[in-house]
Amino acid sequence: MLEAFWWGSRKRCGCPTGYQPAVLRCDMETLFQDFGYALRMLVNNPAFTAIAVLTLALGIGANTAIFTLVNALLLKTLPVKAPQELVAVGNPGSVDTRWHGTPATDYFSYPLYRELRDRTIVFHGLVAAASEDGVDVDSSSMGSASEQRITARLVSGNYFPVLGVKAAAGRLLTESDDTQDGANPVLVLSYGYWQRQFALSPAVLGKTVRLNGSPFTIVGVAQPSFRGDVVGEESAVFVPLSMQSQIMRDSSYRNDPRISWLLLLGRLKPGISFEQARANVNFAFQQALKGAYGSSLRPEDLSDIKDARISVSPGATGLSGLRAEYRLPVILLMGIVGLVLLIACVNVANLLLARSTARSKEVAVRMAIGASRARLFRQFLTESVLLAFLGGACGVLLSIWGVRLLLATFSSNADSLPLSPDLRVLAFTMAVCLITGILFGLAPALRAAKAEMNSNLKNTASGRTRSGWSWGRGLIAGQVALSLLVLFGAMLLVRSLQKLMTQDLGYNSARIVVARVGASAGGYKGESLKQLARNLSDRLATIPGVRAASYSRNGLFSGGESSNAILVPGFNAASRDAREARQDSVGPGYFGALGIPILMGRGIGPQDTASSPRVAVVNQAMMKYFFRGENPVGRQFEIDNPEEKGKLITVIGVAKDTKDHGEFLRENPPPRVYVAFQQESRPVRFVLEVVAGGSADSAVSDVRSQIKATDANLPIESVQTVTQRIENSMSSEIALARLSAFFAVLALLLASIGLYGLMSYAVAGRAREFGVRMALGARRKDVIQLVLREGMFLVAAGLAAGIPLALTASRVLRGFLFGLKSTDPLSLIVVIVVLGGVSAIAGFIPARRATKVDPMIALRYE
Repeated sequence: MLEAFWWGSRKRCGCPTGYQPAVLRCDMETLFQDFGYALRMLVNNPAFTAIAVLTLALGIGANTAIFTLVNALLLKTLPVKAPQELVAVGNPGSVDTRWHGTPATDYFSYPLYRELRDRTIVFHGLVAAASEDGVDVDSSSMGSASEQRITARLVSGNYFPVLGVKAAAGRLLTESDDTQDGANPVLVLSYGYWQRQFALSPAVLGKTVRLNGSPFTIVGVAQPSFRGDVVGEESAVFVPLSMQSQIMRDSSYRNDPRISWLLLLGRLKPGISFEQARANVNFAFQQALKGAYGSSLRPEDLSDIKDARISVSPGATGLSGLRAEYRLPVILLMGIVGLVLLIACVNVANLLLARSTARSKEVAVRMAIGASRARLFRQFLTESVLLAFLGGACGVLLSIWGVRLLLATFSSNADSLPLSPDLRVLAFTMAVCLITGILFGLAPALRAAKAEMNSNLKNTASGRTRSGWSWGRGLIAGQVALSLLVLFGAMLLVRSLQKLMTQDLGYNSARIVVARVGASAGGYKGESLKQLARNLSDRLATIPGVRAASYSRNGLFSGGESSNAILVPGFNAASRDAREARQDSVGPGYFGALGIPILMGRGIGPQDTASSPRVAVVNQAMMKYFFRGENPVGRQFEIDNPEEKGKLITVIGVAKDTKDHGEFLRENPPPRVYVAFQQESRPVRFVLEVVAGGSADSAVSDVRSQIKATDANLPIESVQTVTQRIENSMSSEIALARLSAFFAVLALLLASIGLYGLMSYAVAGRAREFGVRMALGARRKDVIQLVLREGMFLVAAGLAAGIPLALTASRVLRGFLFGLKSTDPLSLIVVIVVLGGVSAIAGFIPARRATKVDPMIALRYE
């Protein structure tokens, strides 16, 4: 239909009917004429153009900004050779935390990686890599301002050749660099790090920097566009896997088959499908289990993974933990900003309808001198599309600011996303502009094409024009319905976040500071590490304004978590997984310091030392599950691990259930065991918990200074309040709630502007009527009520359509909500009241203006 209207007038151009190039040339000429005329009309109406362009810029800019994030997170391929040939072996989303447990198929041990690399026949190459955050770097000897902490990517020797990454300077790592453990201390800089720290100086090649205290020689720089294979993480340096113990500051486990810590990417050979690759990888895995690799595992480890299946999935877009975390939120935001754009389109459509009414004389005259309806349709639609592209151009500028807002709102990790615009973003924006122009321009164009010449000339001659607002009234009602949908969704997300943030965690999180220190990196091990934990805890407890201090292995919301299968006499389970319990090691006074109630027995105390009987405190969930709700104090259990076999642990107390990790904020606390930290045989880390008497924020600097006063060389990995850590663990929920609220306010603003515009136009068109009414005795109150009644009728119609729509669409949000239903009546009532109140204000202003019409002037015209 559109094509018929657009090209329907070409036979009237005077060209030979059978000569298509001439017809096409004339069509293009008339199209350029329409474009020039449309441009002049917009220039001659600057106020209208500015309002329409700004309205569209807000909608298109929001969509472009969100799509830029979607593109970077979900669609953009790695800047490597033939990225479509890459596959992720294992789960491409398993990049948040390194698994140090028994062999898994999301992470791989180095021996298992070698087995798969050598046994598979479907890959040109299979690479392995792992990241280490918080690596200390010292480049002061080179005259550079040293970044305190960076992310290092440990990679196999074939990493760069298989990915097809080029060198910007020097050379890249090769297989000869990844042979003997600790033998090749070389590194490759990322281009961004080279630019920031060394100002692109080629003199850095061959120089030495110290990473975590170990010297490394810079041999090259990666190509500018390559940040690593993990999306959302910029690796500052790349080092060989053979240097694992130097970078990770831990005993070498590169060759330990029981420790899984690597992520794998492969490049498929031509003609190999994902199904074939998956079958070959799993066949190689089973062969490895039957060979030397399998014999190196413990029986329980072998039993756990013998039936495992290794996934093989597309790897063109790289690996990403952010992708799994933010995929659904950004897709939901795309839907929200799409609705905002629809509301903006309704506003502009109403503006165009009002303008087309004012242009009825122009339309009538053009029809009188021979313009066809198709030509009029094309002219009006051309103006709309031009207006949309002007709004799109401004929207792209707004999207640059919008992307920065997204980075600030979503996550500190998101600033490493490749958010530079590309052809896909440009194509999306142009498509949005075109579709938008057609959407809001269709109604005015159709109205112009269907106009009656005689009636328009007659109405114009008498000085009157028909309001023609049946379209506009329907659009306003639809706008209110869409606004209700956006507002209700945002209200649900905001209230859900509020409930999530204010739930009872089992302790007073607002006053706790958590400090992570690199004890192993500072040279502390075994008994010296235990003594350091005691000394730091005692010292921090003496800070003025600090109530108490203690320590634990994993810490509150610190990212670290441990679990083990346990054996409880009398408890039988079908599988090892059914005997899993979370585990932490805590210092003396841990429960009292944090305010976690001990419901039975006692907590861990100073008497629980390495020489005393092994003890543990369990939580309520463990008491209910493993001990069938009976009092477990005095009962014994053991950890199902060969190293712990026969070492009985006695339960000395039951603690209240707590939520201390982000993954459990939406769930019930799992069974948990707290053992005495001082009874650990080989402790490798600890986290300090400091409880402030007042604000936790004020204690952060004191905690940091006291740690440095204890040992100036002790690395401080982080010092944060628990509130900050909770917010970090809930970054996707917080970002979604904030952005949806922002776009809801924008939708409300657009809806109120639309209603205000409609009522203002209606009042202007009925000015004489109101003057006559007042001349005949109508009070100002009566006129205001009359105008408001008509406006609120449109709002009521929109609410009637929007309420069932919102209640139905809100089912999509069920997975995002906590503590309330998707049909929450309170949220709906609040939204209706807010939308009704804002609409009433938007209608009251033009209604009040209607009362200022001079009755004598109105009577004189009549």
